[in-house]
Amino acid sequence: MLLNVDIMCHNLLKMLICLCLLSHFELGAQEIWHESFGIPDKGIWGDDDGTTIHVDFDGVPWSLNYSDVLLTSPDAYAKTVKTSGGRFECRDINGELTWSSTVIDISEYKNITVQLVAKETGSGKNKANKYLKAFYRLDNEAERPFETNAENAGNWGENIVSQTGLNGQTLQIVVLMNNHYVSNKVILDEIGVTGEEKNPVIVEPGDVLINEVLFNPVENGGDFVEIYNYSDKQIPLNKLYIASRDKDAELTQIYSLASEKNTFEPESYLALTKDTNGVFPYFTIECPGCFLQMDKFPSFNNDEDYVVLLNNEKKIIDELHYTEDLHLPMFHDVEGISLERISFSASTNEAENWHSASTTSGYGTPGYLNSQSATKAEEKIAVSFEPEAFSPNDDGYNDTYCINFKLNKPGYLCNVWIYDAAGRLVTQLANNYALGTNDKIIWNGRHKNGTRMRIGVYVVLVEIFDLSGSVKHFKDGVVLTDILE
Repeated sequence: MLLNVDIMCHNLLKMLICLCLLSHFELGAQEIWHESFGIPDKGIWGDDDGTTIHVDFDGVPWSLNYSDVLLTSPDAYAKTVKTSGGRFECRDINGELTWSSTVIDISEYKNITVQLVAKETGSGKNKANKYLKAFYRLDNEAERPFETNAENAGNWGENIVSQTGLNGQTLQIVVLMNNHYVSNKVILDEIGVTGEEKNPVIVEPGDVLINEVLFNPVENGGDFVEIYNYSDKQIPLNKLYIASRDKDAELTQIYSLASEKNTFEPESYLALTKDTNGVFPYFTIECPGCFLQMDKFPSFNNDEDYVVLLNNEKKIIDELHYTEDLHLPMFHDVEGISLERISFSASTNEAENWHSASTTSGYGTPGYLNSQSATKAEEKIAVSFEPEAFSPNDDGYNDTYCINFKLNKPGYLCNVWIYDAAGRLVTQLANNYALGTNDKIIWNGRHKNGTRMRIGVYVVLVEIFDLSGSVKHFKDGVVLTDILE
């Protein structure tokens, strides 16, 4: 119990530090770069032989120069640790090391602010061998000390080190650290770089819309939320957040789409998910590049929940309250079937603006145009057949027979039967298929069991119906010929 309390206190301290840093940032500033040292055991540490230095920098965007450091035991180190949610600390390093950030692009920002936490523990007071000194390098020029608390030595406790008003093209943060004491620590934590955008993109309600949601995936599958850029803006992904709501309808699980400023182009689709391996095997993926695999993704309930999109000011730009009742009633089991938006111009929370994805689409269209999109709807129902004769011999010419549907609304289902010239039913192509507004059903000239049909004339009967009782029938004749054995 005491251990749990200690962990809670450390995490609370970490949160308070973050809030303290945020309070120092200028109102309206955009985060450019941030390092909170969340990956543990990255850096250097000693060995029992008293001379070997072990190294691990994999996956971190910073570097160390430790040529003047001597590590005499495994307990001597300069590395990240799990304490307080993650931080970088030095213990018994017997020499000065240099921590350097990556070169940060600040060309699209002005009035840059840099802040970090400098902390020490222990009773060692010797300022010559226990210190943290912070510098910045602007546009590859000479290093300059931070304007506030640049030098921290001896028993300083904890300071927020800061620099404001920077302008340039590139920025690098350089920190010198030293600690000769075995029982003391010198700590670097929570480094943040913010600035005002020179040409800010303002994301407003309606600019980005929720377009498709899979909230009840198949076993071993994953949720996804597809969004659409309904504006003419190139929207930075780091200005968008996705969230849910808790039982009290308060926003929860608020996660940024990206930490980098990749742009979301106008009139484009983007499918968000925790793991593409939980989506790709189960759907037709027409645009793999239209997926964003997020480090953190909300967990959505299988029966009812909220999907919320927010801008960088945490203002809601679109929100969907979904229930499984929005699915087509004929689907008694909606596992693995996504909900698709019908119209961008209609309200997100109109129940009539959502429909189950079509059967022929594979019950989902992540990353591309919805099977139930209203932009494809016709004024009246049209069913066409082509060609008049087909030869499924894989020669590249008329290998399949196609039934094309252009529908005036979502919600239609269909049956398709194939009869031979004697009027005998030989196969059923579709059994209560949910159709998209612009859909097709393909016949490859085979039975359901995969065997080839005989050459001859066949009659195709199509039945289209909706849940209100409207039924329409269409018929065509087709010649199946030239099957090569």
